[in-house]
Amino acid sequence: MKSTRLARRPRVARPVRRVPTTPPTLHAAATGLPPLRSSKEMMGEVVLASSGMLIQAGGIFELPIKVDRPSVLRIRFEVDEGYDVDFALKFLEDAEGSTPQTLVMPARSTAREGQLDIHTTGTCFVIWDNAFSWINSKSLTYHLSLKSKEDIERARRIEQKRLAELKKQAAKEQVIVRRQARANLIKELEGKLADMLAYEHEARGRLMAKQGELKRLEAEYNAAKAGIVAIADGADRAEELAAELQQKLSDLLEQAAQDEEDNALDTVE
Repeated sequence: MKSTRLARRPRVARPVRRVPTTPPTLHAAATGLPPLRSSKEMMGEVVLASSGMLIQAGGIFELPIKVDRPSVLRIRFEVDEGYDVDFALKFLEDAEGSTPQTLVMPARSTAREGQLDIHTTGTCFVIWDNAFSWINSKSLTYHLSLKSKEDIERARRIEQKRLAELKKQAAKEQVIVRRQARANLIKELEGKLADMLAYEHEARGRLMAKQGELKRLEAEYNAAKAGIVAIADGADRAEELAAELQQKLSDLLEQAAQDEEDNALDTVE
């Protein structure tokens, strides 16, 4: 049998919290008035609890717990108003001729909390001893739970299955979220692409309009250039005609001068 050491709590005075309870089905031996306790099974777990259970001066409270299967016993208790008692754990196996084994040696305690691994069947005795105190009664609040290792393993498997289902569901939700994010991204990109295409169409329209304007200006330029060439050609022809006329005029003047000279000679003769 393996036992886990129960941690001690510091002695601190705390207020008593009294909770109404019902009589238990398990036997308990104590001096004075019978304590108010409760016993119930919760999902295969046996729970024993009491608040304000009185242990009179010089008395002992011994709580036997029947263990039918390998189990885990969880213990939590506190002596009210900062008092203490001697706490101990013993175990008696079901085997014939067995004697009680001390699992936790008696030790003065105000409060403790821990668990005990029980690998066989028998009876576990939880003992709170106030025999050392001749004057003061003690008020005890405790919570004990006994759960078989089989039930613990079953609960562990159920929890693992539940966590696996949660993980699977989370994975599905992540897939849905990623798909939705991808769809939103595609929609956003499609919107941006539509905006780019609209802008490109508008820019292409402006470019075509500028190209038409450029062609019109080019046609006007060519027409003006043709007119200038025509004017230049006309000016060259006019210069040629003026030169011809001037040459003819010069020839006529020379001819006239020659004729006058000839006439003058004829007159002298």
